Amino acid sequence: MNQTFGLSRPSIGAPAAVPALMSVQQITPQMHAAGDAGSMCWYNLQLPDPKGSNHFRCFKLAEDICFTKSTYQSETPLQSEIDYPVETTLLVFGLTGESRLGFSENSLNTIKAGDIWLFNLNGRTFYRYSCANTRHEMAVLKIPTSRLKRAYSDQDRLFDAIFTMDHAQVASRQENSRWIAPLIDNPLHNPFDRMKAEGRALELLAHWLVPLAQSVYLTQSKAPTYSNPVERARQILITAITNPPTLDALARDVGMSHTRLNRNFKKTYGKTVFSWLRAYRLELAKSYLSDVAHSITEVAHLCGFSSASHFTQAFRQQEGLTPIDYRSQQMKHHHD
Repeated sequence: MNQTFGLSRPSIGAPAAVPALMSVQQITPQMHAAGDAGSMCWYNLQLPDPKGSNHFRCFKLAEDICFTKSTYQSETPLQSEIDYPVETTLLVFGLTGESRLGFSENSLNTIKAGDIWLFNLNGRTFYRYSCANTRHEMAVLKIPTSRLKRAYSDQDRLFDAIFTMDHAQVASRQENSRWIAPLIDNPLHNPFDRMKAEGRALELLAHWLVPLAQSVYLTQSKAPTYSNPVERARQILITAITNPPTLDALARDVGMSHTRLNRNFKKTYGKTVFSWLRAYRLELAKSYLSDVAHSITEVAHLCGFSSASHFTQAFRQQEGLTPIDYRSQQMKHHHD
């Protein structure tokens, strides 16, 4: 893993371009080894930065599961360039500030506090940028993609699409400190601590892969496939369900005018672009509501609604009952 520092600050936005940075410092695999990376316990890394503070708290379990909680604040921005030798899936939790991650220095995705993102590193270089004079904290759970696929049977190949997407914003406005607390608070003193950590890491990955699996299922089982701009627009909306582009931006991305896109979208799917997105969000919400682990507010945010009240109003308008009543109805049906 190589880390480089620079002197410039990028413009705000997502995806954002990062200016060319002057390399003055690197973190190497040898530094990880010196930090006791092979001990299956916590180890610490720190960059020699006299103009700020930084701390990387890491563990690596069974050569498979790696976890890092990073804190960075300095007068100079941080740019890291990371290469993984095998196909790797990352689950990223934004904790404080904003960092930018992605596969090109010129187009990075903004990770805000409360965001959860998935990245699939299929042999490509991965970049991180954190601007100067701001405190940045995030946590990253890393696991070989092949390790996750071990849980698949032949009937589950529909969900392979999760691991072919470059990235996806899975959730926003989450209490991410709460989600990662069982990992952060685990001392890893003995094999039983490490079993708990491995189980919690896999549980976290499974929990946040479910939204993507549900999107894949709804997409592939309930809609025809088109290799044209309208289908590409639909795929963009599904990937960015919590933060969709404007109609004009979406139309530009697929090479059409917004008027033509709306017209062709309605011809293909029976609804205009954002009418379709609203219906899709509500359909997805119904699958989340069957899982009592999600509060109504969490379901609202997972499906891209600005608030629980907005979600409740839209759900009642389409389904004729509130999300709470729908959940109760589903639980009673399941019990019966």
